[in-house]
Amino acid sequence: MTEIQRAELKEYLETILDLYGEDEYEEFVEDIVYHYCERKFGVGREESVKTFYELINEL
Repeated sequence: MTEIQRAELKEYLETILDLYGEDEYEEFVEDIVYHYCERKFGVGREESVKTFYELINEL
């Protein structure tokens, strides 16, 4: 993902993470992130989920 895409996803995540706890990441948030990235950026599941966890570590 580009830096611009990562920044957009990070902003989106700040909203999503307020709604879900860490224990719900794998069950719910990974799918939300994947569908968002696929629709908005054309990015596949593996890269979306990988980027999600990288951004979580930055927050």
